[in-house]
Amino acid sequence: MKTTTRVRRVGIYVRISDDREGGGLGVKRQEDDCRLLAAALGWKVVEVYVDNDVTAADRRKKRKDYIRMLEDVKSGHIDAVISWHPDRLYRQPAELEDLIIIVEEHKTEIASVKAGDLDLSTPTGRLVARMLGAIAKYEVEHKQERIIRKVQELVAAGKIHNSGHRPFGYTRLFDGEGPRRKILGEILNAEEARYVERWADRALEGEKLYSLVLDAHENGVKTTTGGEFTYQAMRALLMSARISGRKEHKGEIKGKAVWPAIISPEKSDALRALLAARSEEHKAEFGERDATALKYPLSGLVRCTCKVPHVVGEPCACKEEGRQHHKMSTGQRGDKDMSIYTCKKEGGGCGGRTIQIPDLEPLVEKLLFARLEEIEVATEEDPADPRPELEAKLVRWEKRKGELEDELLDGDRPAREIQDAIDKLNVRMADARREIAHYSVKANLTEVSAVELRKAWKDYSVPRKQSVYRGLIREILIHPATRPFNVWNPDRIEVFWK
Repeated sequence: MKTTTRVRRVGIYVRISDDREGGGLGVKRQEDDCRLLAAALGWKVVEVYVDNDVTAADRRKKRKDYIRMLEDVKSGHIDAVISWHPDRLYRQPAELEDLIIIVEEHKTEIASVKAGDLDLSTPTGRLVARMLGAIAKYEVEHKQERIIRKVQELVAAGKIHNSGHRPFGYTRLFDGEGPRRKILGEILNAEEARYVERWADRALEGEKLYSLVLDAHENGVKTTTGGEFTYQAMRALLMSARISGRKEHKGEIKGKAVWPAIISPEKSDALRALLAARSEEHKAEFGERDATALKYPLSGLVRCTCKVPHVVGEPCACKEEGRQHHKMSTGQRGDKDMSIYTCKKEGGGCGGRTIQIPDLEPLVEKLLFARLEEIEVATEEDPADPRPELEAKLVRWEKRKGELEDELLDGDRPAREIQDAIDKLNVRMADARREIAHYSVKANLTEVSAVELRKAWKDYSVPRKQSVYRGLIREILIHPATRPFNVWNPDRIEVFWK
């Protein structure tokens, strides 16, 4: 082994990728062995760098103490490094090359308990280090192949991965103790499952995700990691096929899983299609995600006719023609404390049209209940309901997709031709699910009688009222004021129903 004439200031680097025992016992054993080697070499240990339960196989994951060690080498705080084995220091060839540059520049010695001295200042030493690095890289890639194959096996069987946080709505059953205990199965967590069902139903009624997040906050419901629910967490929960008892991998549903369902697969499909469509539509119109819960029930529906003139009582085909009435914003009257909708000039509007919210809301409420009563009288079962036909098509398309996937495996036809057909079927099925979801929102709302809704209306929160309005109303047009201007004229209001 290489000798030195002076006492080296050594830093010990220890690392273990997977601390199955917990408590850092693996890195402690490495440190003990490294200290014995330092004593044998006559080197003084001045620092210990520990990356416990941290892999070196993935460069995206930062090893904080490894980075700190390199900075101490550069600053001169240490001039030698001891590790239990070279693969504790590096497993990626690119990392080794970075280490070689630093070690050569600062004349740093490297020793290991199991592989002896690594003299990176000589071509032979660098060759040995690179060979060890190539072997370590091979081991990483081979292990990844085994892991991927195991994941594929679990996905095909609908089983639970023995990793990750506990999913919301479920309680896990374990074999053994400690952080690496084996997951035996999952059962429903009754309290959390009730919230999942409640949020799913309210989302299918058209309620915004942000209002569901507020509901979680108001009721003190936390995620399984103990954090507050966010928009992203709520969307991920309701978009997941897991809550319908199905296995999902990389966004694709693979089939029935071994854990119980909280909601039905049909309800889950409608929910996934609705949230996906809502996100796409909102991005197309506004370039960003769903807006936060609003202060007034009619916000977002009230429009001014200043940009696209419209005659009262005539059908409006502006949306179909790609034209839009200007959205009015909320504000306050300048002469008294009164909330209004106003067509703001700075937002591209006319700057002159307003409507008082205390006048508008009671009128639209009255029109809403009248509309629901009309629907009830018209028919109990909508003959124009497209869902039965679309659901029958989905069954046929799913069957055809399965046949095409079998053909793809057989290899009798060109793979590109079969894949194109599968892609077209996927688009058709996605469109059908979106249409079913949109109609389901309206159907869910009209299932509640006008009498029942009128009784419960005063207790509805603003977000719940918004969901009812948005499920039935396309837009509310505000026409120009008529003389006398200081008198409320309900004829200025025109509601277009879905």
